[in-house]
Amino acid sequence: MSSDSIVVVVVPRDRFSMFPKCLEALYARTYVPFRVIVVAGGIDRRTKDYLHQLREQKDNLSVVLVDRLLMQGEGRNLGIQQADERFCIVLENDTIVHENWLFPMLDCMREEGAAVVMPLIWWYGRIHAAGAMFEEREKDGKVVFHHKILYTGIRRKQIDYPECHCVLIDRRLLPGTAIFDDVEPFDVDLGLTLRKYGLKVFLEPRSGVTYSALPQWEVHDIPPFKFRWDAAAWEARNRLFMNKWGVRYEPSSKLASYRRQLLRLGFARWYPNKFTVGLSNVGVRLEKKLLSFVMQGFSHEAN
Repeated sequence: MSSDSIVVVVVPRDRFSMFPKCLEALYARTYVPFRVIVVAGGIDRRTKDYLHQLREQKDNLSVVLVDRLLMQGEGRNLGIQQADERFCIVLENDTIVHENWLFPMLDCMREEGAAVVMPLIWWYGRIHAAGAMFEEREKDGKVVFHHKILYTGIRRKQIDYPECHCVLIDRRLLPGTAIFDDVEPFDVDLGLTLRKYGLKVFLEPRSGVTYSALPQWEVHDIPPFKFRWDAAAWEARNRLFMNKWGVRYEPSSKLASYRRQLLRLGFARWYPNKFTVGLSNVGVRLEKKLLSFVMQGFSHEAN
């Protein structure tokens, strides 16, 4: 498969301070001609200066900025609309690509005729996602919709929807440039859209990325983090999802997850400054240590 028509659209997930780590890995571990489009909205001066300086250094990088925070679908669609290349990777800025991350996904796309391919996603040295699937059943004349992330069966396989930390898209197969819709669950909606048009999604585990969860916050990360994890806004978008697809969806676990994210901020949620953000980071460090301890316990039990 030709590798000279590749663009990587990099978008923020829930904070701006992760751009350097993400982009450094992308440039260090991508060995074919490619172009980068960074899309972000409502960014702080420090991040803007960093991106502009990087643009001066990299002749294959362009930066698309808007003056307000962007929804997940907005940012992705805006980046894809700027692309002329056939193969488009959408990469969240807290996702770090591994060595040999790109060629296996390109091979999978060619060999399987897939419209979208996702890599194996790692988190704290363990598998975060090895694909995902739908679970649908009818009750009282209405489809009750569930979905779940897969952690086993680590092989190339067709899946129902991709975890959207990193996806490779064949733009020639897309029904349009605005394939991402700001409804929730966001990645599930993408899978349903692809299924509607008879397009295939694959996992390619020879390609790997790491989702760098729970890094240190900086003060300028607080606005995008609050925007991303707004539980009330998620609930409104979930209602749009149910109306769009004519399904029932139980939102309680997702809403609880979103509320937990904001609880991590502590007082920084209302009073973001170096002191309150520092306290929040102390809490996150303790959480990471506890999580690491629990995971080690699971590992010992498995052995």
